[in-house]
Amino acid sequence: MNNIFKFSFGILATLAFAWLAFVVGASLQYGDLSPEAESLEEDGSRLPDSELYPKDMPGLAKQGAEEYLALGCVTCHTQQVRLFTRKLGKGKRVPEAGTDIERGWGKRASMPRDYVLQDHVMLGNTRIGPDLANVGMNEYDDEWLHKHLFEPQSLVSDSICPPSPFLYETTEEPKAGSIEIPSRKEGGQPRHVIPSLRANRVVAYLKSLKQDYELPEMSFIESEEEVDEIADSNVPSGGIPDWVNYPLSATAMSELSPQMSAGKEVYTKIGAGGGGCVTCHQPTGLGVPVAFPPLAGSDWVKGDKERLIKISLFGLMGEIEVNGVKYNGAMPAPGTPPGSLTDQQIADVLTFIRNSWGNSASAISASEVQAVRDSLKDRPAMQMWTEAELKSHSKTE
Repeated sequence: MNNIFKFSFGILATLAFAWLAFVVGASLQYGDLSPEAESLEEDGSRLPDSELYPKDMPGLAKQGAEEYLALGCVTCHTQQVRLFTRKLGKGKRVPEAGTDIERGWGKRASMPRDYVLQDHVMLGNTRIGPDLANVGMNEYDDEWLHKHLFEPQSLVSDSICPPSPFLYETTEEPKAGSIEIPSRKEGGQPRHVIPSLRANRVVAYLKSLKQDYELPEMSFIESEEEVDEIADSNVPSGGIPDWVNYPLSATAMSELSPQMSAGKEVYTKIGAGGGGCVTCHQPTGLGVPVAFPPLAGSDWVKGDKERLIKISLFGLMGEIEVNGVKYNGAMPAPGTPPGSLTDQQIADVLTFIRNSWGNSASAISASEVQAVRDSLKDRPAMQMWTEAELKSHSKTE
């Protein structure tokens, strides 16, 4: 009986602590947030007649939020432009590649105040598709959004977004208010669809998603100097490890899109010129439970670039821990035959996996791969690394 009492008390204490941390703690931190002016005076007061942000959504857009949630869009899309810091432990953070802003997903990092007027805050946790926090700022008109909602593959051939034809009425001939959907078959007849009220609600919601205002706690980031200034404020005492990368330059970002496309081809191709990575790590990057570790959310992928390049050149064997789960196997260097990928192919595929499935990290260049390859020219071919060797090798360099 005494043990039952202790056990019950432990459960109640755990629940009480969780409630205090997640409910009371969050309320103390964010409970008094409300719309605010874009900038404040030095004493914290706002200028007379200042506009307050965020603005409330129109009624149709609020209804669209319910439809968006019911359709499960939140499963694959986030709505948060993330700041670029990496947690090192003991509360310390260091700069991380800020590709959210550089990809054009927003002009600043999202703040808690951005969501105070939303009934359902749909931050999401997986980026199978792009972040939508500012999709309303893009030049997508109603017709484009309806086409994408009806059949994403009619606009983006390799999209894995599920179509929603049940939100539309299909007609053989064009009618007032109908939208023409191109045929996916060469020479096929186009289709004509009429949006339902549900479809119009979703489109209204998507067009309302825009953080196009500044806040006292976060202004627009217009230049690399501003990026560096924010990043520097997160540098812990003791400096920044060599593997931490500042956000990519505008020039590098302009090259990221073709590198991602080339990297995806290397990732999925099985045969000469391909890495065959998809066989074990799967199209989702989630791997196979017990057998092959995930790439999504893995510090092996998002962390030390040099370690990742070394593994790509020679492979990895032995026990490792990924996302809290231990795996014990052998991964030869990617390529057919193993280790045959060029510096550029390795750079492309590593850039792809570092920026897919919710990962967000800096690109890798062919010159970086070449530098690592040159430093290991005396290492026997196909001599796979172990985790312990990688650690000791890093310390001796």
